[in-house]
Amino acid sequence: MQLPKNVTQIGETNPHCKIYVEDYVISYMKQLNQYAGDKRMAVALYGIRKEEDGITYLFFYGAGRLNFLQKECRHLSQAVLQESEKLRKRYFSDYVFLGYRLLDGEMVEGFHVCEQGVCRYIEGYAQFYEKNDSMLAYMVDQRQEEAKPEEFDQEKYNTVKKRQEERRALSEERGWNGGKSSALWNGHAKEPDTESGAARLRRMKYSVAAIFALLCVTGLAAMGNGVKLGDLQSAAGRFLDNLIRRQLPDAPEDFMEVSNGSVQVGTIVAEDKLNEAILKENEAKSTSEPALQPTPESSVPPAPNPGEQSTPEPVMTPEPVVTPQPTNAPQQTQKPAVQPSAEPVSYTVKRGDTLIGICIRRYGSDARVAEVCSLNNISNPDSIKIGQNILLP
Repeated sequence: MQLPKNVTQIGETNPHCKIYVEDYVISYMKQLNQYAGDKRMAVALYGIRKEEDGITYLFFYGAGRLNFLQKECRHLSQAVLQESEKLRKRYFSDYVFLGYRLLDGEMVEGFHVCEQGVCRYIEGYAQFYEKNDSMLAYMVDQRQEEAKPEEFDQEKYNTVKKRQEERRALSEERGWNGGKSSALWNGHAKEPDTESGAARLRRMKYSVAAIFALLCVTGLAAMGNGVKLGDLQSAAGRFLDNLIRRQLPDAPEDFMEVSNGSVQVGTIVAEDKLNEAILKENEAKSTSEPALQPTPESSVPPAPNPGEQSTPEPVMTPEPVVTPQPTNAPQQTQKPAVQPSAEPVSYTVKRGDTLIGICIRRYGSDARVAEVCSLNNISNPDSIKIGQNILLP
C-alpha cells in the first residue's frame, strides 16, 4: 500500500489505527473552529478505509458540518446518521462515512472513528497534501451560501400584497358609500357632491349669513312699510328654495356631532333659523297692531243690527280664535270659526326639498307637517324623493 508523501505528523500515532487527513479538510475544520466555543460544532468525516498487517489506515478526503450532533457519543442517533448520509451522497459520493470531530475552539489533535456502530476516539494524525476536488467544491458551495442574500417566500409576499389590495379596495368602497349616504342627509333628495369639504363649509357659512341678512332687511322693511306677513313669507320661501337649488353642501363639520364613533347629522340650520325668524315676526306683528278676528257663529243667529256690521278676515294661524261678545249682548252658544275646505294641491318634490321647508313656505310654519304626512301616507317625514307627488291640504 502506497502512503501519501509530504506529510506532517500531529501528535503521537496510534499503533493500531493510523489516520491521514488531507489539507483541505484541516483548513475547513480550522475555519469552522473559529466560531466554535460553548456551542460546539460537529463535522462528519468521509474517506477511504484500508487494512494491512492488522493495522487500520483511514484517509480523510471530506468533511461536512452536522447540525444534529453537539456532544460526544459512542452511538450516533438515527437523525445524525441520516444527515451524514445526505451530505455524503451530495458531495462525497466516492467515499464512505468514517467518523466525526467535535469542534470546541481548541486545536484538533484527534478524531472519533466509527466502526460497526461504535465510535471511539483516536489521538494523533498525519496531514498530507493531495488534489481534492470534492472537498474544494464543498467549501466553495458553503461560501456561496453564506454570501447569498436573504431570501423570502414569494408565496407569502403575494398573500400579503393581496390582502393589502383587498383592504384598499374595501376602504375606497366605504368612502364612496359614505359620500352617497351623506347625500340623503336629513331627508334631502340630493345627488352626491364632489366639492371639497373646506370649500363647502365656506359656501355654507356665506349662505347662512346671506339668509340672516335678508331676514333682517325684510323684517325692518315690513315693519316700516306695512308689508303683509304673507308676502314676507312667500319671498323668504322663494329665496330659500333658490338657495337650496344651488346645491348647498351636505353636513359641514360645524353642524355634526359624534355619537358612538359615528357621525350624526342634525336638522338643517337654515330652515330652523327661518322658522324662528317667522315666529318672532308673528309675535312682533301681533303686539304692534291688533289682529283681525272673524265674527264667531252661534247656533241661533241674533237679529242683525243695521248700525253695526263686521266683515271677518281670514287669520294666518291654523287654529281658530274665538272672540268674546260684549257683556250687553244676549248669552249665546259660541262655535269656532269654520274655515272653508279647500281641495288639496298637488306638489312635485324638487331637489333640496323637505317637508318642513314646504310647509313653512305654504303655511308659514311647520305645524301641519303631520297632517301632510297623514294625507300622503308618509311614515317618515324626512324620507322624500325627487319627483315624488304629494298633496298639500
